[in-house]
Amino acid sequence: MAPTLDLATTFIHLRDGGDVAPVEVTPSFWGECAGKRYDRLVGVFDFASSEDLHPSMQEMHPEADEVLYLVSGAIDVIVETADAEQTVALEAGQAAIVPRGAWHRLVMRRPGRVLFINSRTSMQSRNC
Repeated sequence: MAPTLDLATTFIHLRDGGDVAPVEVTPSFWGECAGKRYDRLVGVFDFASSEDLHPSMQEMHPEADEVLYLVSGAIDVIVETADAEQTVALEAGQAAIVPRGAWHRLVMRRPGRVLFINSRTSMQSRNC
């Protein structure tokens, strides 16, 4: 059995073939992961201020849906639809599924921790 992991500092890569591999989250991780294939990445992210999330930047995962589970705190998941933006308010213990290809952003209402499962493969981001 493998040692325990802190999902805030070591994400888990769930490979399409069924293998699981730890991925160390270094200071350069977010810049370096753009060119790598992560079929599914599982991790947690702590946020103490709105800037810790991406309230003015949207992201989109074209390869797979994204699961957001709020461990603690409160956030709004703002999903762009064809007509407008849809707000999904999450409280601790609740989850949301962001459909593949949907542009979205996160806005903090109370500091906390979010667990995510997403595909980083071909992920895109843009300012809104």
